Amino acid sequence: MFWFLLFLAVVAVWLLVLALLALKLWRQVKALTRELVAAQSKLDAAQSEAGSGQTREDVRAPA
Repeated sequence: MFWFLLFLAVVAVWLLVLALLALKLWRQVKALTRELVAAQSKLDAAQSEAGSGQTREDVRAPA
């Protein structure tokens, strides 16, 4: 009986460790997604500010 309880305790600790690691990973993925969305928004704003359909080559080309 003692060994069985010890086994259950070890399994419980491992499950707790895995849950904490999963939570840490989830928070990192959430933060990365938030940063990517912000970067995409900035990129969209910069592209719309650059003008309608102009590319960098159009802007740098001599007139």
